[in-house]
Amino acid sequence: MIIDIHCHHVHNTPPEAAAEYLTGIAGLRGFHKSREEFAKWWANYNADQPTYDAFVGRMDEAGIDKAVLLYSDNLDNGYSDETLLDINRHVSDISKRHPERIVPFASVDPRRPEAVELFRRCIEDYRMRGLKWHPDNGFYPNSEESFKVLEVASELGVPLITHSGPLPGVRSEYAHPIHLDDVASSFPKLPIIAAHMGDTWWREWLAVVQYKRNIYGDLAMWQFTAARNMTKLKAVLREVIDSVGCEQILFGSDAPAFEAIISNRTWVETMKSLAGDSSDEILFTQDEIDAILGGNAAKILNL
Repeated sequence: MIIDIHCHHVHNTPPEAAAEYLTGIAGLRGFHKSREEFAKWWANYNADQPTYDAFVGRMDEAGIDKAVLLYSDNLDNGYSDETLLDINRHVSDISKRHPERIVPFASVDPRRPEAVELFRRCIEDYRMRGLKWHPDNGFYPNSEESFKVLEVASELGVPLITHSGPLPGVRSEYAHPIHLDDVASSFPKLPIIAAHMGDTWWREWLAVVQYKRNIYGDLAMWQFTAARNMTKLKAVLREVIDSVGCEQILFGSDAPAFEAIISNRTWVETMKSLAGDSSDEILFTQDEIDAILGGNAAKILNL
């Protein structure tokens, strides 16, 4: 089973704004496409939002069995609590349309005064399966307000996926992996997924996870590294596995945005190819790759 642990529902983003963001991200990672190409891609994504039928079709093409779909709430966007609930409800409705394929995660910025009640409603009423945060919007994942929401997540037995690593135009300090050490210590039974495995802070992520085995990392954005320098990706994965095993690494893509740069079909095939590849003497077993591609996520999601 192949599980993409990190896919986005992006609410009300015009193609022009998405194209500007994707052009910048792609350029920073060494990929170059025109704004027009990105705008066209995003217009097709917006047309698919009511159903996600095309999204699931691309999952089929890539060989992905299940995908976690999530929205990223940011209090600074100015959405009311009711609008936020509507967005989360829509993600839940998408999963009902594709019950065997989409796993819905809720997103509630813990800075909202009613965050605890909103999150509980998403899990209990909308039957969502986890929590998504982007702390680089301006909050620490181990703040007092964050812990109040995490108490509910721990009580209800649902995992947290939280952005980690620097990004342009945000407050990256809040997304440093070191803050997850406190979260993991306070909630030892809570699965904590550091999105992007810390990205360029992956060594800091690794330093924390070797002692906190309830912290995981996903590989969203690492498809760029694979495309530019496969040996580097293999060296990073091998160092992580040699340090803590393969159980804390999860496949992720950050779809749909980065599908406009590298298709998920290519990303999945790249990961599959690692098993038995001896071209640079960095070796992986089939069991290790199978665990990363889906086995580890299946355990976290209780599939």
